[in-house]
Amino acid sequence: MIAFLQRLRPRWAWILLGLGLPYAMLAISPGLHGPLALMWPSGCLFWVAFTVLGFLGGRWLWRKWMFKVSRRLWLILILLSVLPSIALTVLFLSVGWVAVGGQVSRTLQGNIRTAETALKKASLEPTDVVAQQNLQFLGDLGMGRVDSLPAGVNPNFVGLVWNDDAPFKGKGIFLRAVSPEGARFRLLNISLGSLADRSKDMWGGRMVYRLDRVPDAGDKKSFIKLNAKDGDAEKALSPFIPSDKVPPLAAWSQGDALTGSWTFHPFRLPAVGLKIRDWSTGREDLLLTATPETSLRELIRGYGFTGEGGNQSVQTILIIASLAALLVVLAGIQCMALLMGLYLARQLGASVDDLFAGVGRLSGGDFSTRIRPRTRDQVGRLAQAFNDMAERLEVSRGERDQRMAMEEELRVAREVQMHLLPDIPVLPGGAAVHATILPAKDVAGDYYDLFRLSDGRLAFLIADVSGKGTSAAFYAAETKGVVAALDKVQRGPREVATRLNEIWCEKHSHSKRMFITMIYGLFDPLTGAFELVRAGHPAAFLRRADGQVERLSPRGVGIGMSLERFEENLDICAGTLGKGEMLVCYTDGLTEAASPGGELFGEGRLEDLLARDSSCSITQIVDAVSEFTDGQGLEDDLTLLVIQRSSKGE
Repeated sequence: MIAFLQRLRPRWAWILLGLGLPYAMLAISPGLHGPLALMWPSGCLFWVAFTVLGFLGGRWLWRKWMFKVSRRLWLILILLSVLPSIALTVLFLSVGWVAVGGQVSRTLQGNIRTAETALKKASLEPTDVVAQQNLQFLGDLGMGRVDSLPAGVNPNFVGLVWNDDAPFKGKGIFLRAVSPEGARFRLLNISLGSLADRSKDMWGGRMVYRLDRVPDAGDKKSFIKLNAKDGDAEKALSPFIPSDKVPPLAAWSQGDALTGSWTFHPFRLPAVGLKIRDWSTGREDLLLTATPETSLRELIRGYGFTGEGGNQSVQTILIIASLAALLVVLAGIQCMALLMGLYLARQLGASVDDLFAGVGRLSGGDFSTRIRPRTRDQVGRLAQAFNDMAERLEVSRGERDQRMAMEEELRVAREVQMHLLPDIPVLPGGAAVHATILPAKDVAGDYYDLFRLSDGRLAFLIADVSGKGTSAAFYAAETKGVVAALDKVQRGPREVATRLNEIWCEKHSHSKRMFITMIYGLFDPLTGAFELVRAGHPAAFLRRADGQVERLSPRGVGIGMSLERFEENLDICAGTLGKGEMLVCYTDGLTEAASPGGELFGEGRLEDLLARDSSCSITQIVDAVSEFTDGQGLEDDLTLLVIQRSSKGE
């Protein structure tokens, strides 16, 4: 309840409701009346707030109860099936009720007019015997004579009168005809009950009477004062709608009360209103309301039976039975259609509920959830598609977990690989070494290495294993171990490269696609002397102190490409690094770095960069490559190794 009230916003509606409470308190308290100055504004505020809060509450309830599709389908089914059936039934019953009531009214009034004509004719007969003979077909006839007539009644009057002190028939309503007889007047009377009995065969029930006085304009004020209560003055004054709060002059019924239940329960037809003259005053200010009461059983009996048993029409019974059977069949079809609609609505709603629950579990991470298809229609196929999607998501999650585990292993492998890289040594004589490696993937197939030899020289190595990724990284680590095990003091660069080629060819003779390109050399930091070999690797650059750039590209083939012709095709390059000069070695990941347009960085740009800036560092080279590629990823591993001597010396 608290949650429901909290949803009824805005708050100003509650404020208006509070301000309108005085009106509500005065309205529900009997006998308590407030001044108009308080009632009018409080009432306006109360009803405005009540309307707003009622609308918001109804909308909230609608959204809450109509959230499920099955309930909406049931509501649609009721609106499209049950309500039209009820409306048609009410329409047909109303039309039948009005039609039968109109026919009863027409019959009763026709009998009264027929009796009036007969009375008028009989009143012209000179003797009572002849008059009585002429009126025998109307039933019980009463006669009498009076010395005078009430005011307003002419000597040839014929009509309905209310007589509460008649000398011959007592109190009641009569159809009376007046005819003069010398100084006196003859009265011919037929009881209204006799006329009603003649019409009773029309509906077969009883008649309920009510007699009320209709005030004229002169008595209007007093009538309102005496009889009109609680704002019902207009209703009380209506000449054709008697008020239940005003007691009638008389009320009675004619005939036995009907019995029955359900379909055969008695019901009343539309009432017949008759103007009646009060014989005691002579004024036509009385209204007789005659209400026929019947039942379906009595109406059906009118087709085949008379009051004494009569004859039964087989054709009529067959028609009635056919109509009843047709109604039963139609009702059965309607019930079956309703039940089938409820079943389909429940089935569709349950399928949608299953989908809703499945989506909720799936969004919560339960990829093992499945839905049982209830049908083979679109909703069933949607459920099957949901199951297929959930299965693919479950498989994808497994693959994702495997991929994440592999990525974690690769991350660890990269950390291990980075830890295997050598520490940059501090060299004497103002010499320095700078190196970096940028893997294209998680791990790199490039690597560099530095070895401090016992004679004070520095052995340096930069290599590129064919391929990328983990396999190249494993071969790079293997090569590092082999080079580290060789005697690099006794063996010069050419001997080391040749021995490495022999070992590689022995171990990897089965795979001709795996090879290594590398530059291996020795550098003396005190004198600046260096010598190196290039085994199929990109050329190194030697930048002089005066800005000139030289390419160092001695002959050589890659490690593992040839066992017999490797040494004879391997040349050694020697030189000296002067003060302010630098030796730049790199892998092809630098020169093959591509721009967004597909253009390669190339050796020419590296050469121009070295020639343009005398203080060019390894960081500037990497930044230049990154700017050229516009932040795109590298297609190949990039490794840089720079050896330089300071211009200031030691």
